[in-house]
Amino acid sequence: MRSNVRRLFSLLLAVTLVLGLGLTSVAAIESSLLTLQVTSQHVIRGDEVCVAVNTEADGVVADGKLTFAYDSKSLKFVGAEAGEAWPAGTELSLKVNSGKKDTVVAAFAGAKAAKAGTVLTLKFEALQEGRTQVVLQGGYISGAKDAKLQSTATLLVECPASRFTDVDRNEYYHEGIDFVVSRGYMIGMGGAKFQPNTEMSRAMLVTVLYRIAGEPAVKGTAPFRDVEKNSWYTNAVIWAYQNNVTNGVSATEFAPEQNVTREQMVTFFARYAKLAGVDTSATGSLSAFVDASSVSAYAVPAMTWAVSVGLINGVGENKLDPTGNSTRGQVATVIVRYATLVQH
Repeated sequence: MRSNVRRLFSLLLAVTLVLGLGLTSVAAIESSLLTLQVTSQHVIRGDEVCVAVNTEADGVVADGKLTFAYDSKSLKFVGAEAGEAWPAGTELSLKVNSGKKDTVVAAFAGAKAAKAGTVLTLKFEALQEGRTQVVLQGGYISGAKDAKLQSTATLLVECPASRFTDVDRNEYYHEGIDFVVSRGYMIGMGGAKFQPNTEMSRAMLVTVLYRIAGEPAVKGTAPFRDVEKNSWYTNAVIWAYQNNVTNGVSATEFAPEQNVTREQMVTFFARYAKLAGVDTSATGSLSAFVDASSVSAYAVPAMTWAVSVGLINGVGENKLDPTGNSTRGQVATVIVRYATLVQH
């Protein structure tokens, strides 16, 4: 009886070992020879996305052809380059075909087989917010024709404003902040803050307009005694003065640290728009606003133009608040409206 029990136990143990080895073999067969990995699973719209094509096998991958799929609404294919897995001095041919929508085909041949590491890197531009994927659909590797070639890299594309902890995506300024940050017209204030409700200074605004203009080279000086020679806004003020975007608050003062009022802001924009070739002729009137009479005489044409083309809509209660200070969020909103107006 005991002998039979021992035999049964030995038989069960053998079956278990065989099944275990079989499952291990299946797992090995099922694992992909190549896997995809993104450098960051969270990227900002407009940023570069790098997808590494990796292998853990040493000396196996030498030449082959791979097909990748992606969503062209979310990602724009930019190019591909060889990875660091290839031994130094290896002659490598790499040809990429991205002519078919949502598909990239990469064919490569190396004089020596790659080591374990990154074989290729695919580069994309993030276009649209949301979760998206790059998928290795298949292909072949010479010398490993039965190897599985399937892998997926998933990433989340977020809006430019998401890098700031103080930007409410449900507020009016969200689109404007996305626009100015993605183009480098405005940057944060440090500590992952944009400070959308912080009042903007005159120096900040001319600097933003200078960036929109492409930061052209400047010569000479401006006549303002309160503008230091080597400050962060010096070139912007010189450019603005020489192009009649600003005349200063007096013949000798610019008041760079002074908050820019709403009527000053629209005047800056109107003068810049004129410089850019936009017709800023004042049409209509400001009579719909109860505080229209509070607009300074110099700012009436600019304010009338800004209202007529939709750059500003008032602050509520039929008020323009011309002498109120402009916030960073308001300026960002005006910039995106201006860009829409002139397709800048």
